[in-house]
Amino acid sequence: MKALGKGSIASIIRVGLMIAWWVLWVAAACVGLGAIGYGVILLLISNGMVDPNLLEGGGGNVNLGSNGGGEFHVTYDQAGGGTWPVVVPAFLIAGVAIAGSLIIVWRLRRLFDSFSSGEPFRRENAKHLRVIWITMLVIEVSRYLLMALTHVLLGVYGGPDVEANYTLAVDFSTWGSILILIVLAEVFREGARLKEEQELTI
Repeated sequence: MKALGKGSIASIIRVGLMIAWWVLWVAAACVGLGAIGYGVILLLISNGMVDPNLLEGGGGNVNLGSNGGGEFHVTYDQAGGGTWPVVVPAFLIAGVAIAGSLIIVWRLRRLFDSFSSGEPFRRENAKHLRVIWITMLVIEVSRYLLMALTHVLLGVYGGPDVEANYTLAVDFSTWGSILILIVLAEVFREGARLKEEQELTI
């Protein structure tokens, strides 16, 4: 099977990117709904309708109804780890990752559109690659900042049960991919320039 053009490997990847695009939007909706649900839980806790142990760990009660009395009553016993210093940065990390992934997949779709048409050395393809590596860089730096924020929040507000379990690990594969994309962006830019010069010469 040929790599470029109609009915090529590039065309198959293009279909996969379309599927990934919609999966990411579903994930974004889930994160958004999760954030709204968490906000509702915090509101119910602040109004005394839900026991704070629901997020902090241990046993507790959920009472909804007149005077907390009795239309809806649930008891639970769970390990915790759902306090806001843990969950809010987690939502932010997920939001940044999904938003960045949507940008990357959108640019890859545009890139593979040209690959499927058999015209890889378009000037805009270098721009697509540039946007992709910049987005990856922003995601990675944001991840470090948000993990550091989580560590600080846990140190200030977190209890012993949720003591910083987050480790700041450097992902060398991501940084390697960024460097490769920087080089590829320049290769495509130079290829587009040479193609344009050749067309002008002809």
